[in-house]
Amino acid sequence: MSRSGKPICIIPARGGSKRFPRKNVALLGGKPLIAWTIDAAKGSGLFDQVHLTSDDAEILKLAEQHGAAAHNREARLADDRTSVAEVCAAICNEITDGHDANQPIVALLPTSPFRSDETVCKAYEHFVDREGDSLQSVSALQHPPEWAMTVSDGMLQPCNAAAYNTPRNELPQSVRGDGLIMIARRGFLETHRSFLGPHTLAFPSPPGETVDIDMPQDLLWAEFLLSRQESLS
Repeated sequence: MSRSGKPICIIPARGGSKRFPRKNVALLGGKPLIAWTIDAAKGSGLFDQVHLTSDDAEILKLAEQHGAAAHNREARLADDRTSVAEVCAAICNEITDGHDANQPIVALLPTSPFRSDETVCKAYEHFVDREGDSLQSVSALQHPPEWAMTVSDGMLQPCNAAAYNTPRNELPQSVRGDGLIMIARRGFLETHRSFLGPHTLAFPSPPGETVDIDMPQDLLWAEFLLSRQESLS
């Protein structure tokens, strides 16, 4: 159980992945993908316990081996359409004594292996200092969304025709939530079932930590980056 007032860390790691089967147990640098996130969470020193939730027996076993508390996820929470926020809200009652609406919930996705414990600490400090309802780590978009187009019957159509030809230097900087770190107060999460609201803080992610393992080629890229780090150390 987590002491009231302390942040709760939840790592959602379901077993199913259509684009990259078994990705959460894939090896990177000789250890399972989930272990990288468990280590970063533990290394931050912020949490009484790191909690990992999954519907997969192998993932749960590996989580325990790497020092996390493993929680079996119900089938209804392991669907493709189930959001991270819904999973986190549902598991809170399992891992806390009583109810504290202001208790921060920190979600760390296991597909971001290069997230550092220092970044976890900085994001949490930013959340506390700015007193937001929630926080999401963000990365800059490579291309402005105003340049997006659709294809219909082989024909191109700008999504935003009025802004499509605007020079890039006249467009606002756009970002995306990159999944590195998400934080919300428990009451907010239970009410909105989302990490995004009217008072959501943006936390810029360090560019070197934003590799996201979504496809097999992403893992190959991460292995290459890891080998470069080791050769330079």
